[in-house]
Amino acid sequence: MSWFFIALAAPFLWALVNISDQYLVGRYAVGKRGSGGLVLFSSLVGIFVAIGIGLFVPHLFSISRLDIFLLLVAGAITAFWVILYLYALEIEEVSSVVPWFLTIPVFGYGLGYIFLGETLTREQLLGAFIILIGVFLISIDFSGPKKKIKWVPAAYMLGACFLIAVAGVLFKYVTIVGDFWVSSFWEYVGLGISGLFLYICIPKYRKEFHLMNQTGGWKIFALNAASEVTTIIGNMLTNYAFLLAPVTMVYLVSSFQPAIVLFLSIILTELAPGLIMHEDLKERVLLPKVIAIALMIAGSIILFL
Repeated sequence: MSWFFIALAAPFLWALVNISDQYLVGRYAVGKRGSGGLVLFSSLVGIFVAIGIGLFVPHLFSISRLDIFLLLVAGAITAFWVILYLYALEIEEVSSVVPWFLTIPVFGYGLGYIFLGETLTREQLLGAFIILIGVFLISIDFSGPKKKIKWVPAAYMLGACFLIAVAGVLFKYVTIVGDFWVSSFWEYVGLGISGLFLYICIPKYRKEFHLMNQTGGWKIFALNAASEVTTIIGNMLTNYAFLLAPVTMVYLVSSFQPAIVLFLSIILTELAPGLIMHEDLKERVLLPKVIAIALMIAGSIILFL
């Protein structure tokens, strides 16, 4: 099979996870900022993933205590970016939320420049600038008579993408000379511990978690577990594609994820309006979104070439 189709399968799988997240938020979120229960489901799944990795990976304590601590912190950061991401999904369409993830390399390059000594070329700076233009465009609300910037989802996703970049830098710092699966184990342990901490310390999340258990517990857990497995499969396909093609080309293919999400959202809205997805298909809303995603993909091409 061509490396291109292997690499393309990953963002397609990740897009399915995004669609599932939107469905869960729309179906089970309780009231304003009611995704706390889903946050706990997503975080506590980390315990089971860590156990699964631990059963097959030896030498889990072969890394230093400092590295373990950094990976636990990365896992905790993951829990908090998930909170911001789910909050954004409560008030914004998934096709407008997912493109923000293309800003992660922008934050990653900045953090890598500061903490890892990585360099930035003029082309990378240009690509980052174009991505930010696309981000600005997708942050504008075109649905009403007056255009306005959607500050709240923008703030949520900027925070989420920054935290993802921080977690990625921590993971890379440890794993660049270590074992991927050992690092993944401790990161998922950190995610699971964060879920337990949120359960104990935030009564609102705990109440929502119990309510969701009563209304769709195993369904929510199964969807979260399936999403985690799907994400891991996508990650593994990307890693395999790295062996078959230049890393930059694989990253470029991954940048098509927002376009795939938008395509799936439109298809699902047409097939089952309001059941799974509700994408606003008005031209004045859809066209700027398409242009914004195209700009961000173009920026990614410049960024990674």
